[in-house]
Amino acid sequence: MIPTTTVTPMLLSTAMLRVSIRFIAFCGFLALSIIGAAQETFNYDKNLPLDENQNEVGIRNGVRILLLNIAVTANVRADCLLVAPVRSKGKTGAVVWMHSGGFFEQLPDALLLAHAGAISLLIDPIVPDWGGPPERWHESMVQAIISVRRGVDLLIRERNDVDPQRIAYVGHSYGALIGVDAAAIDHRFRAAVFEVGLPGMSVHIRTAEVSFANEIRQRLGDRLDSALRQIEPLDAIHYVDRLAPTALLFQSAHLDPGISDEQAQSFFDAANEPKILRWYDTAHEVIDIAAISDRARFLASQLALHPIEPILKAKIGIR
Repeated sequence: MIPTTTVTPMLLSTAMLRVSIRFIAFCGFLALSIIGAAQETFNYDKNLPLDENQNEVGIRNGVRILLLNIAVTANVRADCLLVAPVRSKGKTGAVVWMHSGGFFEQLPDALLLAHAGAISLLIDPIVPDWGGPPERWHESMVQAIISVRRGVDLLIRERNDVDPQRIAYVGHSYGALIGVDAAAIDHRFRAAVFEVGLPGMSVHIRTAEVSFANEIRQRLGDRLDSALRQIEPLDAIHYVDRLAPTALLFQSAHLDPGISDEQAQSFFDAANEPKILRWYDTAHEVIDIAAISDRARFLASQLALHPIEPILKAKIGIR
């Protein structure tokens, strides 16, 4: 006869509690392992000179625009735009920007905030050669993450008018994903805005019904899984819950052809507090007037800039 054991509700509850505790501990260990590995991966030589080259683009309505080129690593450089008020008193807030389409895409936002006193550094993104060997994708994305950190270094080291406690980040699409990773291990950001973010580049390439992703899937065929494993550890979903106490604004688009509402919502849900999600009836470029205004208001508030409402009203002709 096989011996039997009576399982009481108390024994069952105790067993379930032990399993839950072990699962939570494992998840905590996994999260710490990912962040620990990220700190090593995203580490860089803080003593490397920025070796900044600059040329003035022009002065428009009291705002100076400079084209910069800075050292990211010993062998990699990044182009940037520096946008700053010609005249400022004391220290002010600053914003680091990265847009998947290039640094000029966010210039109107930076000019808008300059009239509220902000200094902006717009970084041209270091993007993998998606048509090249997947083994090189990871390195390029890490370089992009380091470029964000180097951008903060430049603002703090080279500008005596930037308050190091009042720095924000704004990233669009690829720039949003890069910014999440950077902010998770570099806690110098007081606030961050993520435009049309999603769980990660590996998710986007695997699921998006847009030509960019379709072409990669068709080209790689049965090599897709091994290719995406190269960059999956950098997916923003692994880091977006590690950004506290940075205040977060997520701006998502209902009509984005490459990012579903479900992906955008899951990305937001995974993030830590404090956070805000705003939806817009627009496509991938979040240039709806409400979106531009929401970004400006959020950044002006978080960075304690000059009042933004009169500036917004003047932009649309309201006196």
